[in-house]
Amino acid sequence: MLKSKLLFAFLLVAVLLSSLFWAGSHYKYDVYESAMAFEREQAKLTSKHVQVGMLDIAYLEGPRRTGEQTLLLIHGFGAIKENWIRFAAQLTSRFHVVIIDLPGHGESTKDLSLNYGLESQVDYVHQIAQTLGLGQFNIAGNSMGGAISALYTAKYPSEIKTATLYDPAGIHDVESDLDKHLKNGENPLIVSDTASFERLLSFAMEKPPFIPWPITEVAAEKASQKQKINAKIFTDISTTYKAIFKTEIAKINTPTQIIWGTEDRVINVGNADIFEQLIKGSKKIIMQGIGHAPMIEVPKESADMLAEFVINPI
Repeated sequence: MLKSKLLFAFLLVAVLLSSLFWAGSHYKYDVYESAMAFEREQAKLTSKHVQVGMLDIAYLEGPRRTGEQTLLLIHGFGAIKENWIRFAAQLTSRFHVVIIDLPGHGESTKDLSLNYGLESQVDYVHQIAQTLGLGQFNIAGNSMGGAISALYTAKYPSEIKTATLYDPAGIHDVESDLDKHLKNGENPLIVSDTASFERLLSFAMEKPPFIPWPITEVAAEKASQKQKINAKIFTDISTTYKAIFKTEIAKINTPTQIIWGTEDRVINVGNADIFEQLIKGSKKIIMQGIGHAPMIEVPKESADMLAEFVINPI
């Protein structure tokens, strides 16, 4: 009799655990979407799409009030517009905020036949800005987005009021941990599963935010589904514009600030000095104990730096 009760209890627990696992797996995308919707609502951001030529571009936009300055935020390689949400939450009450998914990223068009080199991406961003009617605006970008922001500022100076570059790509004279991995044929920036996604978070950030299940698992699945397009984008940005990047950004006369984390393993903080030397009159801020993504690691502090600079540029 005791054995029968124990067997029944064991089977009951097994059924309950299986049901919970199935329900969690079945509903995790709903939970993820609900969490993202909540974050957007808290930040006063609305999810939108716009057709730009042959491209479908997804973007987030905050309230647009008369007389307020516009901020255009550009994410990095393999990233998504949602990376800026908590950062943007500090700014939407004071500025008109627009955050785009670059082509090949997030919910925007993904086409392996497109060129994703930095010069092409600058052109895509320009088309997006024109289509959205942003007029003259402030631009900010992280990593690859920082390189795009710098080149955009150099190419279209009349459109940009200020530029803020968070750990920008484009100059890699001082070797980083990522450079060493690449030499060994490894690219920790391209995600293949949940484990590699979690390694990426630890590699890219010194202070990664807490991300609960199932958000991490869904984000990892979404990232791993983009291995092919990410590999294409990485190749394109690694093989184009290198020779003339320094020459181009040396043309910048727009107020520019360079913000970099000391613990950046993706692009060595030593390269910040070179950006500062090349961009006339630029302002450099080094953030102690921060990694490659200040806007995610310390969103309020990073946003305050941007707001102060936009209001009182050097």
